[in-house]
Amino acid sequence: MAVVPLDSRQASITRLLLTEERPSTVEAIASELNLTGRIVRYNLPSIDTYLRPEGLRVMRRRGVGVWVQGDEDRRHALLSALGSVAGPRVLDGDDRKLRVLAALLDESPRPVHIADLEEALGASRPTVRRDVRAAEAWLEGHHLHLQRLPGVGIAVRGSELDIRKGLLSLVLEAVPAEELLAEMVKPNGSPTQSAEGRGLSEFAARLDLPTHREILTEQLLPSDDGGSMAMVATLYLAIVSRRVRAGHPAEMRGGQLRSLIDHPVAAAAARIAAAVEAQAGLVLGDADIAAITEFFLGFVELVDASLTTQPDDQPVIDHLVAEAASRLHPSLAEDVQLRRSLGEHLRRLRVRLRYGLPVSNPLDHEVQQRYPDVYRVASEIVATLHPLGDAVVPHEEVSFLTMYLAGSLERNRLRPKVRITVVCPAGMATAWILVSRLSAEFPNVEITRVVSKTAYEHELAGASSDLVVSTVPLDEQPAGVEFVVVSPLLREKDLRRLARFLGEPAH
Repeated sequence: MAVVPLDSRQASITRLLLTEERPSTVEAIASELNLTGRIVRYNLPSIDTYLRPEGLRVMRRRGVGVWVQGDEDRRHALLSALGSVAGPRVLDGDDRKLRVLAALLDESPRPVHIADLEEALGASRPTVRRDVRAAEAWLEGHHLHLQRLPGVGIAVRGSELDIRKGLLSLVLEAVPAEELLAEMVKPNGSPTQSAEGRGLSEFAARLDLPTHREILTEQLLPSDDGGSMAMVATLYLAIVSRRVRAGHPAEMRGGQLRSLIDHPVAAAAARIAAAVEAQAGLVLGDADIAAITEFFLGFVELVDASLTTQPDDQPVIDHLVAEAASRLHPSLAEDVQLRRSLGEHLRRLRVRLRYGLPVSNPLDHEVQQRYPDVYRVASEIVATLHPLGDAVVPHEEVSFLTMYLAGSLERNRLRPKVRITVVCPAGMATAWILVSRLSAEFPNVEITRVVSKTAYEHELAGASSDLVVSTVPLDEQPAGVEFVVVSPLLREKDLRRLARFLGEPAH
């Protein structure tokens, strides 16, 4: 009877058992291999079936543990053989999700059949379906969504530019920076080896990063630039080439295309496109040159002399910082990094306004939820700004300013306190349980008063607070004060509701 070879997970368990001289518990094996005890127990019968033809057996005894019994020479011989035989690889949940995302994005807009994912991942259909559902949440956060086509498969839907940005984000999340940098400096033409590391190392190795790094070095970047900018730019250009080679060029609206093609940075993007054609045999059209231009506009270092600090930038920065310091915390006025970041952002904003480029912040909703107090202040500050040149400051700048201000507050441990009035029924000792839970979960709160429902409604004293947290509904509420009803024990749904006003809980 033919013995089915061990997969990578079973081989790891077997290798550990063969090297152990004494019995080991299932829990110890699981901890050593970063598995669960259930997975170890599930695989022991298959390992025993594999070992028996070699005269070895897996022994299990309650209170003693698990061990391999048999001839020592056969143990050593089999241990050596296991080191040279590569069985099917078993992926953990995170790795499978990454590979599902990469497969779906790489094929988009073409559909992928679920059976193909099962084969590629070596997993059952229910497991793959769970991974797809997990991947769907990630895609939604990147302005993409899944379409299920009965009898055909599943496909990622969204703009080509968002698909490219999704691939870029995915690789940056999944592959360590040192691996990407090492891949970039490989000699051109060197064979691509299958990467055994976690994440999407194999996918990154197929992007021909050395060629695209060489193109950027010749056309744009300093030859000794090995920093994050060079890495991200190289990865993005390689993804553009892969997508165009697969028949997926960029698409843009006419006005946006013209604005980008007319931009000074477009000349550098055109040189890069010509180099891609010469070295990679790939023709990039105007829309792809415009896409590269827009991408590079995110790097302030690439902006030419016309984008140096404008004479009226400093008054704008002074106004922003002074207003924030008076409304949030005085120490913001002394934050040099905040001023520098605002200056760089203003220069990029002027370019986008001048050429009619879109100004958007995909994190706008998250920023509002996490920093509602800072967002409110930023809204008031932006409303007082005068136009920059001939253009009105777009509303999206509120979330950008919130990010800079919140970053400064977090960096310098200056988060402003949110004043809270706690309301409970008279005589409820659980009021103090709620106070303790609020203080533990949201360190940025200041409990200004704990009152009964009757006293609160009689005095309407909550006007001096930013938020009223009550364990019971109120009959009367003062205008202009936010109000939340929660359980005294602060259950999960209560924490989510409070996070809208107080930011994410600490635990």
